[in-house]
Amino acid sequence: MGKSDVSDIKVTQEQRRSRVLANSDLPCLRDVATVNVTRGCAHACVYCYAQGYSTYPGDGRVVVYSNLPEKLQDELARKRKPVPKVYFSPSCDCFQPLDAVLDITYEVMQLLLKRGVPLAFLTKGAIPERFLRLFSMKPHLVHAQIGITTLDGSIARAIELNAVIPEERIRNMEQLTRLGVHTMARMDPLVPFLTDTDASLSQLFKSISHAGVKSVVVNYLFLRSALSGKVLPVLRQVMGSVDDLRGLLSRGTDMAMYRDRSLIRVLPTEYRRVGYERIRQLAERCGLQVHICGCKNSDITSERCLIAGPPPRTLFD
Repeated sequence: MGKSDVSDIKVTQEQRRSRVLANSDLPCLRDVATVNVTRGCAHACVYCYAQGYSTYPGDGRVVVYSNLPEKLQDELARKRKPVPKVYFSPSCDCFQPLDAVLDITYEVMQLLLKRGVPLAFLTKGAIPERFLRLFSMKPHLVHAQIGITTLDGSIARAIELNAVIPEERIRNMEQLTRLGVHTMARMDPLVPFLTDTDASLSQLFKSISHAGVKSVVVNYLFLRSALSGKVLPVLRQVMGSVDDLRGLLSRGTDMAMYRDRSLIRVLPTEYRRVGYERIRQLAERCGLQVHICGCKNSDITSERCLIAGPPPRTLFD
């Protein structure tokens, strides 16, 4: 139960030529080394911003960097200073339901943990048992964020086609927190009138809290112009009508992200401000602390969403 159907995904192997560890333009990742295991992602989330990248291989295709472990080992050996932390994966999910992806991810994570390098990841996939055994050896070096916005499987399936069902994501949280891994829930993106209702959020917060998680990151849906024609039709199938959502977006603003090189359409400032405060109050009733992503809400907060975990001095002392 919870397995994805990825039989139609075309998987190819490719040698990575550029360096493995890269810098990110996201403020939340500015001081963290990042690594992508693949180009493209089998989860096929309809809202995924990486679909707009020039390196995106196209829908239904995943390119696996087969030489990643060897190249990373050489790269680490040449560095003069220790790498403080590595984040998986800015443009894809490292726990895609593909054996080739999971094998490479395991090798790379094993290499990092053996060298004492802290790692962090965000996933909407199932975490196999072998990874849990690996994390159990050095849980203090691992930070996890589990992406989830609803407990409704039909909604999750519509917008995150090949990601695992919500129950499996809650199970991820339970297993990780039981091991002592620092774990957060990431509710991103919340869709107005669909996944941000009091009833939906209250149920989700209860499940997250029962799983042992203490804090959540929340962020509302934003759109790139290139993706609006893809996202809204899918949401219409789920919601019946997107007129109210379209109206909200039309009253929103274009905000710079990634050092002003890319604009995103965000919901009106006041709508987000009021919504986040309401969400915060609902979460606190379940004993959860809420973080807002300042990268995508710079008109509201400068807070960081801790996507790569707390600073090393607080998590890894």
